[in-house]
Amino acid sequence: MQWTAGWWETVFMWAFLGLLAVFVAASIRGRGLTWTAAVLSGLVMFGLILWPAAVPSSVPATIGTPWLWAMINVGAVWCAFAFGTVVGCAYAVFIGGVFAVIRTMPQSASASLPVALEDAAFSTVMGLTICVTIGILRHAAQRVDSAAEAAIVQYRDAAAETAVSNERLRLDALLHDSVMTVLITAAQSGSTRERQASAKLAGSALERLDKQGTEAPEVAPATVTELAARIRFTVDDGVEDPEVLVSCDSPEHLVLPGEIVRAVFEATTEAVMNAARHSGATRCEVRVAGHKTAETARVAVSIKDNGTGFNPELVSDRRLGIRVSIIGRLDAVGGTADVISAPGAGTEVRLSWAGAAA
Repeated sequence: MQWTAGWWETVFMWAFLGLLAVFVAASIRGRGLTWTAAVLSGLVMFGLILWPAAVPSSVPATIGTPWLWAMINVGAVWCAFAFGTVVGCAYAVFIGGVFAVIRTMPQSASASLPVALEDAAFSTVMGLTICVTIGILRHAAQRVDSAAEAAIVQYRDAAAETAVSNERLRLDALLHDSVMTVLITAAQSGSTRERQASAKLAGSALERLDKQGTEAPEVAPATVTELAARIRFTVDDGVEDPEVLVSCDSPEHLVLPGEIVRAVFEATTEAVMNAARHSGATRCEVRVAGHKTAETARVAVSIKDNGTGFNPELVSDRRLGIRVSIIGRLDAVGGTADVISAPGAGTEVRLSWAGAAA
């Protein structure tokens, strides 16, 4: 530092260290990593290129190598992370060549050409090795993600086909047991009494058909983790924007009654759809939590977005989306639903239910 120029230290040391702190914070948050990695790799590159301009040629011969030499491989990793494996490998080769040239200058102890090439080759090979390893791991991760996504789609399609098949079987049985019986009875009716009985039977069949078409099918009991998985599958398939993140914190074997599973599932997906349609959010977090005390099971779901928000008190009673589709569904099964929002502060929907486990 006693020989480097002040402008170089400001940009390529203090700004570098400050941005490194930002990168660590971004790593913890999981956001903003790409641009910080790109800028950091650029600072390593240009800091090394400008080293001869920042250090006078009259420095002692024992000055040694620029400290940025130790960051060449890290810069290649940042570049590969931000721009891909190929660009990262090209970065490693280029910055290795830059260092070989600078190593022979007085500002870097005027090393001989063999020594400079040896140092540059070492850093280049290390950078290439790391970048290729990153590429291999990324490719493997993509293959695993693709296989998992294909399995989820296949499972979803199979479940849908099974549900449709089961529903057709139920309808076929109902038609056979009710409608065909009515038609056969009517065809064989000869007296007024028999025709009246046939008409009464027909009315009963129509009532059963109407009930079949209007009532929701029974839902089997399910664990809280299965409920979270159903929510994740549905929103992944039906919502492209905002990004929806679903997390679950619950004992593995906490089972909820079927009607509770259906009510919480439908209210949650409706809240996510509302965020997608009306909030302009870029991120929506769904947290599902469950726990059991004695004989009481509890489940709580939070759906929080970073959208524009609104004033719940100004929503007209004619708007049924929240009042019926979310609050009404939870009220019907003995649960509660709260909507917390304000203009410019996003929206959070909290669903909760407590009762006997299945």
